[in-house]
Amino acid sequence: MTFFRNRMFLEGIAIGGICGIIIGSVIAFTLGESSIEIVRRAFNEKFPERREVPFKYLSQ
Repeated sequence: MTFFRNRMFLEGIAIGGICGIIIGSVIAFTLGESSIEIVRRAFNEKFPERREVPFKYLSQ
């Protein structure tokens, strides 16, 4: 376990971990946004009648 005493090795692990978290978050956010859009589009195709509120009935 002498390589854990090497400062460059530990810095490399830390920088690599931070970069991995950032890249993973970007990928997860991108996939999450596209899957939400797919669900939204499928919902609008299944229920096309859901347009807007008929305001003439709200005034009664």
